Amino acid sequence: MTETTLLVLVLLFLVGCAIIVYYYDRKLVKKISEHEERLYKKGILKRHFSKRTT
Repeated sequence: MTETTLLVLVLLFLVGCAIIVYYYDRKLVKKISEHEERLYKKGILKRHFSKRTT
């Protein structure tokens, strides 16, 4: 295996890892926002994390 081939394989591996992390992060953010929306509808998020208006 030549130096160029090894360098190309390493770069492709790093780009592949970055793509996987990007899509997994989008999936997690979507699930977190859906969970927060459910908590807000239940009133739990509003009760514990909102400032009082008195």
